[in-house]
Amino acid sequence: MKRVNLISGILFFVMLMTGTSVMAAGDAVSVLSGNSLTSLGDYEITELDAEVIDKETFRKFEIVYENGSTPVTILLNERKRCNDYIVRSNVMEVQYVCKKSGFGATAISNSQYRMLPEQTNNMFLSQEALNQQEKIVNSQVSVEKALGLIACYYPALLKNIQNISAQ
Repeated sequence: MKRVNLISGILFFVMLMTGTSVMAAGDAVSVLSGNSLTSLGDYEITELDAEVIDKETFRKFEIVYENGSTPVTILLNERKRCNDYIVRSNVMEVQYVCKKSGFGATAISNSQYRMLPEQTNNMFLSQEALNQQEKIVNSQVSVEKALGLIACYYPALLKNIQNISAQ
């Protein structure tokens, strides 16, 4: 009986120490990975330290794409009924919002959350794709599902680089 208690105690200690080291302050925590079904290939989403904007605290995530040159940042604005996601890369930013009618993409409506000049955003953001993504699903979605949808749909918002140089 003493041996079982000793083994249980050691096992509990190891589990406790392992859990503590994984969640140590400042460590990024992998949340989700998958295939974007775009030319950017596989993605991995990690949760970073929270960010504060105008006294509001946002959970912060980063998407790294296998074939992408820079990561995409997602700020999660947790509201009572639904969540909003501010999504930005180095050239484009939008938000994915939850409404009664469903979950989808829209331009950032609150100027305090915009970081990129509107001209830069318009140069790279496909308005046609944004309109198509206005409603991706007809229901509310969990944070994990929303992050996965964003990782797969966000790349389609980027205008074709060849079309930009021809304009």
